[in-house]
Amino acid sequence: MSDNPSRILFSQLFEANREKVYRFAYKLTDDRLRAQEVTQQCFIKLWENIHKVQIGQDVFPLLFVFVKHIVIDETRKLYRERKSLAQLSSGHHPVSENRDDQHLLHKEFREQIQKVIEKMPEQRRNIYLLSRDKGKSYKEIADQLSLSPATVRNHLNLALQYIRREMMAHYDM
Repeated sequence: MSDNPSRILFSQLFEANREKVYRFAYKLTDDRLRAQEVTQQCFIKLWENIHKVQIGQDVFPLLFVFVKHIVIDETRKLYRERKSLAQLSSGHHPVSENRDDQHLLHKEFREQIQKVIEKMPEQRRNIYLLSRDKGKSYKEIADQLSLSPATVRNHLNLALQYIRREMMAHYDM
């Protein structure tokens, strides 16, 4: 690191608070990988706001708020994604009211999702299918494919984002 005062301050704050932030994130998430990601996001946010921090200031209360907001935002995002996918897959569509229409829409939806899945890169598709069709955990998939759990998680997140984007574009939502 250079002798830039902001970098020096950030480095000191990082070293002094990294473990406390991680422990707090782990307490909230009960997931080591997620706690590491939250810790990293928290310190990115601190770096973005380093100009507001005074030398000698206790920043843990600020970091505490950052962690809490990051976890809440992630949880809300995940909830919205799952809810959207569940609504799409259950065939909820305001235009169709009778069972035949619902059945046809559900069948069309399944076929469209299958087409979208087939367009994914092979590794991402395999990870998605192992997770969703086989019900395997990140760790089980990681072990089976000789990947890290973080890589599995990233591929699965990208797969879900891709499916949602493609399905919403297909159904003009």
